[in-house]
Amino acid sequence: MSAKPEINTPEVEQRKNTPQPAISLNLSAINNSLADILSTRLHSKDFTDTRFSYIAIRLRIMCLFFAITVPLFAFFDFLTFPFEQAKNLLGSRIALSIALFILAYNSRQQASVLVTRIILSVAFLLPTIFYICTMLCFNTMPVASIPLVFSMMPYLIVAMAGLFPLTVAGGLFLVAIIFVPLSLLEFNQFNGDYLQLFYKFWLFSLFAGISLWLQSGQLLMLMKLYRESTIDPLTGLINRRVLLRQARLEEQHSAQDSIPFSVIMFDLDRFKRINDTYGHMIGDRVLTMVGNVMRREFRSSDIIARFGGEEFVAILPGLSIEQSIDVAKRIANAIRDEAVALNDGNFIHVTSSIGVTQYQQNESIEATFKRVDDLLYRAKATGRDTVVTDHALVS
Repeated sequence: MSAKPEINTPEVEQRKNTPQPAISLNLSAINNSLADILSTRLHSKDFTDTRFSYIAIRLRIMCLFFAITVPLFAFFDFLTFPFEQAKNLLGSRIALSIALFILAYNSRQQASVLVTRIILSVAFLLPTIFYICTMLCFNTMPVASIPLVFSMMPYLIVAMAGLFPLTVAGGLFLVAIIFVPLSLLEFNQFNGDYLQLFYKFWLFSLFAGISLWLQSGQLLMLMKLYRESTIDPLTGLINRRVLLRQARLEEQHSAQDSIPFSVIMFDLDRFKRINDTYGHMIGDRVLTMVGNVMRREFRSSDIIARFGGEEFVAILPGLSIEQSIDVAKRIANAIRDEAVALNDGNFIHVTSSIGVTQYQQNESIEATFKRVDDLLYRAKATGRDTVVTDHALVS
């Protein structure tokens, strides 16, 4: 650990003495929130998996509820409509009910994100098709004599989309799945009444807007709860619980596809001495710096976590032990070169001890973590500021 004086130029002094507007933090938070609800571009894989598990549960409940209740309403059809018309509606209701039962069965929580997306789309397309078939059955009836429960069905369908925490992009796609078939029906049955057509479009847009608003609100709340429970607030990295969950997924992928992955464990050298000498606030700055370095140096596909205290773990999908050693050495150098400012204007530099191993087929992920942990302690025992692998001291 070394220290060097800070060079204070007039520009540096001016930057230090210039108060930063608080509104910039608020704008940053707003921009992040907008990015979160617009698309999944900034969502982590773990959050996406968590969100779609939540969606799958709600989707299954919705499908089961309507699969049971839709056929039951056939009783009112036979009371309201001629027998032949009610019988045709009963066939449509039974077909819709069977399809919803199938979707509910396939929307199990362990279904993949892609499968859940497809099921969600089909779950809203099917009642839309049911509505179109119903309207075609009512084609000879005056509009005023069609029961309100049928004429309001498109708006109820789009309102149901508000049950799910979707991004704006996902919500608009779901609205389009409902809107396009309805537009084709309106085009086929258009009688020249533009005012009535505008009224239907306005009412659909109103329900769609409310649905998108509800979806965005749920997504923001889910994102907030997820980040509070899974993201380390100091470093911005995932915590140990999420890391272990992701590690087990990598274990499954490796077993299925025989794709290697490596594990790197970092421990900051003499971190307790930093806390004892400079205080815990400086220790927090060191941890924040290390988190920043790791986010900068690792790939977006790598899984990086604060494992506990001053320990960090990274899982590198698709990388062999040789490739991972190079990554570990590069990041060790980046941590060593990064300076942390002290309150008196000086700087400190920190080093790290690192263990690197590769997952072995048919072993448990717990065994892999135990091995890399042993390698880390071997690195500390051999003098620190080193990278140790299963076979040799490499730096």
